[in-house]
Amino acid sequence: MSNNIMPKQIDKLKIQKIESTLKQHPEGLWVREIARKSGLDKSTVSIYLSKHMKNEVEFFSISNLIKIYKIK
Repeated sequence: MSNNIMPKQIDKLKIQKIESTLKQHPEGLWVREIARKSGLDKSTVSIYLSKHMKNEVEFFSISNLIKIYKIK
């Protein structure tokens, strides 16, 4: 058996949903709020922000546990 695991493709619609949500809230949102407002799963939002959108967003920490993200 071959163990060919295909990497997941980047879903541009998910990126658009996250961007749209963040643009509506220029003060920034934490991951759970982005997920709730965009209709996406929290872990999906977290992965997209950290891996696929790191050049488009910035974050600041309120505490060691909460990061607030916003569009650059």
